[in-house]
Amino acid sequence: MRVIILYVIILAPIHCWSQTTQSDSLKNKEVPQAVKNLLNQYKEQTEKAKKERLPPVRMEIDGIIMDETMSKAGRDFYEIFFSQWVRPKGFYNYYIKIKERPFRFNNTMIEVYLNETLLYQSMLQRRYDDIEQMAKESNRRTLNFINQEKNNQRALNTPYSY
Repeated sequence: MRVIILYVIILAPIHCWSQTTQSDSLKNKEVPQAVKNLLNQYKEQTEKAKKERLPPVRMEIDGIIMDETMSKAGRDFYEIFFSQWVRPKGFYNYYIKIKERPFRFNNTMIEVYLNETLLYQSMLQRRYDDIEQMAKESNRRTLNFINQEKNNQRALNTPYSY
């Protein structure tokens, strides 16, 4: 009984393993010519695509400024920002969102986004002179950010899009 168990546990797996090992059946076979042609065609296409740099895809409505304000002061901020905005040359695929959010008590928070990046955030003042100053500052920050992005893209040698 012990001999049978010993054979089943120790010797049977070794005996079966020695019978099932064979040499690799694909080791000595030639790769078909059709597969070689397909591989060469793929390499040619990838090299051609690298040489032909296609221009970046552009949004149809590019450089739009969205108004998401709720109050008269927010609307004044948007109008001042919009009237002073100068579209940057050579910068594509962006939109600007001016958003007003309620804050504590009677105050609101004004935010300026370039795509989904927050560039400017401040408590919205009620005086027109203060609103005008805030709109000029946010306009200046947005243009500085765009110029910085253009310089970064130029350093990376890629087309200007955000």
